[in-house]
Amino acid sequence: MTAGHWLSLFLLVFFLIRLCKTGKRTLIIGTLFFVLLTSFVTGIHQWSNQTKLLAEEQTFLMEVDADELKIDGNQIQFYGVIKATGHHPKISEKVITFYTLSSLKEKEDWQAQAANLKIKLTGKLTVPEKNRNQFQFNYQQFLYRKRIHWILKAETIQVIEQPVSFKEKLNFNYIRSTLLNYVDKTMSVKTAQYMKTLLFAEMASLDQATMQSFKNIGIVHLLSISGLHIQFLLTGLIYSFWRIGITKETTFYYMLVILPVYGSLTNWGTSVYRAVVMSLILLVSSHFKWKMSNLDAWSWTMLSALLIDPYQLYSVGFQLSYVLSLTLLILSQTFLSRSRPALVNNLLISFILMLVSIPILSFHFFEFSWIGVFANLLFVPIFAWLLLPVLIGLFFLSFFLQGSLIFSGIVKSLDGILGMLEGTVHWLSNRPFAMIVTGRVPLFLTSLFILSLLYFLMTLENKKRKRRYSIGLLFVVLITFVAYQRYSPFGEVILIDVGQGDAVLIKEPFGRGNYLIDTGGMLAFEKEDWEEKEKPTSVASRTLIPVLKAHGLSSLDQVFITHGDEDHMGALEELSETIQIKELLFPAGTTNKAAFLQTVLKLKSTGTFIQEVLASTKKRSSVNQSLSVLWPFVPGQGENNDSMVLYGKIGSFYWLFTGDLEEEGEKKIVQHYPELKVDVLKVGHHGSRTSSTKPFLDLINPQKALISCGLKNRYRHPDPDVLLQLQQTNAHIYRTDLDGAVHYRYIKIGEHIYREKFYTILK
Repeated sequence: MTAGHWLSLFLLVFFLIRLCKTGKRTLIIGTLFFVLLTSFVTGIHQWSNQTKLLAEEQTFLMEVDADELKIDGNQIQFYGVIKATGHHPKISEKVITFYTLSSLKEKEDWQAQAANLKIKLTGKLTVPEKNRNQFQFNYQQFLYRKRIHWILKAETIQVIEQPVSFKEKLNFNYIRSTLLNYVDKTMSVKTAQYMKTLLFAEMASLDQATMQSFKNIGIVHLLSISGLHIQFLLTGLIYSFWRIGITKETTFYYMLVILPVYGSLTNWGTSVYRAVVMSLILLVSSHFKWKMSNLDAWSWTMLSALLIDPYQLYSVGFQLSYVLSLTLLILSQTFLSRSRPALVNNLLISFILMLVSIPILSFHFFEFSWIGVFANLLFVPIFAWLLLPVLIGLFFLSFFLQGSLIFSGIVKSLDGILGMLEGTVHWLSNRPFAMIVTGRVPLFLTSLFILSLLYFLMTLENKKRKRRYSIGLLFVVLITFVAYQRYSPFGEVILIDVGQGDAVLIKEPFGRGNYLIDTGGMLAFEKEDWEEKEKPTSVASRTLIPVLKAHGLSSLDQVFITHGDEDHMGALEELSETIQIKELLFPAGTTNKAAFLQTVLKLKSTGTFIQEVLASTKKRSSVNQSLSVLWPFVPGQGENNDSMVLYGKIGSFYWLFTGDLEEEGEKKIVQHYPELKVDVLKVGHHGSRTSSTKPFLDLINPQKALISCGLKNRYRHPDPDVLLQLQQTNAHIYRTDLDGAVHYRYIKIGEHIYREKFYTILK
């Protein structure tokens, strides 16, 4: 089941119980049935390939909304609608396009675009790729839910010049782009970032590190325009209109225009739509004296949102926005309406909302923030009573005081406040254990947690004596929910698909040990400043860290680096900034590589135990309960033939991990270990012809061979001769380029192995 189904069932069960007790709110029940139906229908429909485009298309005529342009470094990305191709003179299909800019001048020309564009381009269509690792972000699914079935990699782009008509200048997207450009020109960089984010919902304006810090302490919702912002705007405008003598009747009609206009200028994000439409419904019902509760307004708003775009049901923003707002609406009429000190009430609200958000955050991000319970108490007043009023006032003042000393002084003072705010957020974000990693929790446990949470919420609402019991039950289930993946009864070996590189996760049953062999990494190429991306992705952030968190890991007992090549250790430093590494082991001599030495020194300064290892010619050097070091015997230089070779029994199989060991090293293995028993071989050097020699394969005769290599990699790994030699040994070959991540899973109780199996993600 998807998160959309979970949202539907959560809301449906809650309101079915309410209906049984109150006999009211039939509109809400109808809404929830509609949500459930929508989630199943879209879940089936999203996979239907309704595209009219053909893979052999090469020339395209496209219309692009300027607001959809995203330029980062030397790459431009945009969603556009194809209107014509060589095979289809008349068509209308949405695609996502990527194009590499060739010069700074071309980049500046694209950045200056404010109107909708008509462009002619040539390029190649590719099918969006599925996720290559378990629980990884599924880009294909993400695009399908936007009704996009093709990625267009543009080779040439020609903008068809057309003057901006008066009608286009009245387009909200054009006005929005103009206002954003105005903010950039008149404000400092930092003030502009927050003004665009908080007033115009331009979340991309804040840098990735700051956004991550807000997320880590559970207050990222303060950066999105929501009910708090709209209520502040609504209250402020109504008060201002009344103060200048405008009647209530006239104010009502002004608000009917202002709220939709503001929603359009903010691009109608999920929270904006919910807040604006709910406010409009309540305004109209109040004006005409219709009987309309907040819950009814919430229901009509959700119904209209799903009728406009049913696929947004799968969005984490949609799920959090509607579930949390619903929880507040329900409890504000009962539990939260009781007389308490404001601080206590706010703390209770923050705590309850954290509990309600856990299943959603756990499903999407495998973690949640507990520190947000307290961070909200500090930051909500700052945003509500300081930042929002100041930014709104500064925006309007800029039309009159722009360029004056007073205006510059205000902006400079605000920069200082924002700097202190960010510093506090970063400091809190870096506190140990700010985030609680849950991993992807199985179906039965998620169901149990949701049911216990619903029971807890109902005892709060109805003043039941069983409240203590419900609290106890909830926390027992919550602890189990959080700890399940960390202490799962399943042991696993996962050959993670990190592209052209190596990374192997070994997870012992019941949390007895978690080890990582190599981290993967990408070679960095020198670029000019304008080509550098502001928000670069990496193997660690895109693949490695999400995979580890999905399996409930916030720390690793041991990380082994087989040798000093970038594709084996490049992600180590970034990994250590998020995942605690207790012990780092590598072959003696690897620190002769400067990049690796720098990383080792940084990890040592943060408390990681550093150990250089060598194999012994007399006895096997065990490094943990599962693995021993077979090679090297003497210090090297961190090159391929200096690779650490690890060997051990995991589950019912004997495993051999050889790093990038080549022919010379394999000869030494054959010489020193003539009776080596191997069931599973992690093939050396990504299947290169310099490794996996015939004498070596004849000695070990593996049943299964695992090859880690990138799809269509530049080195053309694995080599056909190596594949042939492996086939001649009758080994079952698994390849990450074709199969995605490779998993071996088992349960070990005592000395017995149960339910063991190999499986891959793509096949």
